[in-house]
Amino acid sequence: MSSSLKDRVRRIYPDVPIDENSLDVFVGLVEIQEDIASKLSGKYSDLDREKVREVLSQGKPVLSVMELRIDDDDFASAVKRIAGYLREELADAREGLSKVIEAQESGQLNLSELKGAFMRGDVEAVHEAASRVGVDHEMLEAVVAWAVQPFFQAFSESVGSAVGFEGWESGRCPVCGSFTRVEVVQPDGTSLLRCQFCGAEWKYPEGKCPYCGNSDKSTLMVLGLEEDKRFGVGICRLCGNYWKIVDEGVAGTDVPRRFYDIWTLKIDLLLTGGRKG
Repeated sequence: MSSSLKDRVRRIYPDVPIDENSLDVFVGLVEIQEDIASKLSGKYSDLDREKVREVLSQGKPVLSVMELRIDDDDFASAVKRIAGYLREELADAREGLSKVIEAQESGQLNLSELKGAFMRGDVEAVHEAASRVGVDHEMLEAVVAWAVQPFFQAFSESVGSAVGFEGWESGRCPVCGSFTRVEVVQPDGTSLLRCQFCGAEWKYPEGKCPYCGNSDKSTLMVLGLEEDKRFGVGICRLCGNYWKIVDEGVAGTDVPRRFYDIWTLKIDLLLTGGRKG
């Protein structure tokens, strides 16, 4: 694990209600994903910029119209690397992860079909594949999601670099369409939203619900945490959702934004009564 990344992230450990070993494993997983994404960046350099601008101007996420190309060999390599890392780090999941790797190597696990099922949101197909291999479906889903994520991140970075997201007014991610749980208030006071899945970042008005767009102060609250000025929470009574806020003017900018969601996990636990799901 890169000592620089580990050192930058370690400062959040006291704030996160997860044991240190598990956090170390997660940071190592992120490092692998970032390495995979960095090697994929060139594959999305031939973007049709005019098409991307057209889609965004229509208020649609890019990937709702354009297909994300994921090479089968690149995806197989990502699955093997991530499953192999987790097999070494997670003793209680070692047997199942070994089965995944063995099934991949023997051809019993058709990764091309599995990738397609995941991209379509075909949960049943993923469950059937897990059953054939004899592993827990949640484990297989997690491995596939972690292997797919770097492709989204590499594509998102290319889109952001090529056209930017000026004028995007939705709380949904302009690239993959996901809703975000994290708002970032930058040191200069401007707010942006960050997609937890693909990493896209775009400016968004402070005090506006990213889920339904509500900005009526009678049904929307933005609260600071009295005991910790670094964080806040927005609560929308209109749609019933909440989102977390990191104030970089107080928290600083040393911690990579990729970790803001887990850094603010205590807010999730507070608002869900201790349930993580």
